[in-house]
Amino acid sequence: MSKYAVIGYNNTLAKNILELLSLRGFGKDDVGIFAPKVQGEIKLSFGDDELSVQTIEKFTPSDYDAAIFTGNNTAQYINKFASSGIKIINATTTIEADVDIPMIVGGVNDQTLDKASNIIQVPHPSVAQLLAGLAGITSKYTIKSIRLSTYMSADFEEQDGMSELYNTTRRILMNDVSSSNSGLFHKTLAFNVIPQVGSFIGEETANEWLFNTQCKQVLGSDTKVHANCALIPAFVGMGIYANIETKEDIDAGDVLEDIKKAKGVLVLDKQEDGGYFSLTDVQGENSVFVSRIRQDMTVENGISLWIAGDMYKIAAQNVLAILKQFLKKDK
Repeated sequence: MSKYAVIGYNNTLAKNILELLSLRGFGKDDVGIFAPKVQGEIKLSFGDDELSVQTIEKFTPSDYDAAIFTGNNTAQYINKFASSGIKIINATTTIEADVDIPMIVGGVNDQTLDKASNIIQVPHPSVAQLLAGLAGITSKYTIKSIRLSTYMSADFEEQDGMSELYNTTRRILMNDVSSSNSGLFHKTLAFNVIPQVGSFIGEETANEWLFNTQCKQVLGSDTKVHANCALIPAFVGMGIYANIETKEDIDAGDVLEDIKKAKGVLVLDKQEDGGYFSLTDVQGENSVFVSRIRQDMTVENGISLWIAGDMYKIAAQNVLAILKQFLKKDK
């Protein structure tokens, strides 16, 4: 069994990666956890065992087959260890990305691994969910454009976001007149919808910018992307309405069957009340859930679909699936 190092621990993606490794039979001797500025003794549950978080200065690349970098404060160390030859996945959630390093989503552009050296990137978890949901389409069609609206829960801001939503909801329900907004979401999220996810970069927010740039990195620079991102008062999960235009003729019925064949994707598409996936159906699940597949008559070759999921779970699944192929590539 390969040995993996996870760089960064105090973020949702890293926690989900560690959980998946444990479920897949990795033991405490197969996984190391490292982070900058470790103060005191920090232990994390890992199946029936515990793992100690070690300072990154103790990370020896030759002891591991691959390193997964997570968390914004770990990206600065990637280049430091790249020259050692260890396989590296950049899964940090910083918005900066190197266009010369392949960005890969399983089932969408796996073939790019053949051109990769020892570093690859994966998209932000929100982008990973969208593209994983399109795997059944990209395998057969060339996507010209994507127009999407995302409905993101409070866990976009991880545990702090969920805590703020809980506290403000409780205050409102109890008629507490004290301030219910810490500024994390810029407006009170409870009983509200906020059309801002991340800071503004020109006329786009950071998450809208990510969808635009990272979809092009995976699908090709000719792909046109327009994203509208909003926060909703849910704790976990994200829903995406996506309108897809393709170069080839496309039929919603054929797409339904194609998506059913995609690995890691579940489909529920009944034209009846409740015949679709909602966020409460997908929380804590590793799969991508697709519903509401329809023909989009506003363009010549178009469909629309609803993609629901727990984006951090999906992203962790993508990281490990890609890493397995990455290691196998040179054997």
